[in-house]
Amino acid sequence: MADNANSDPQLQNHMDDRVKSEREKRLMTLDLAIGRGIADAEAGRLKPKGDVASRLTAKYDCGS
Repeated sequence: MADNANSDPQLQNHMDDRVKSEREKRLMTLDLAIGRGIADAEAGRLKPKGDVASRLTAKYDCGS
């Protein structure tokens, strides 16, 4: 018995549209996050890399 789900063009188009829609949502979310990051940088809401690294090392260093 043949698997018609893989050969049905209408179903394939629906699946393609769904994948494209999901991709567009993820890209929009990424674009918004990048925009927030740029706005924070432009407003001076940044922390020096060394300060963040030191804090994270202190928090997660388990003596290794």
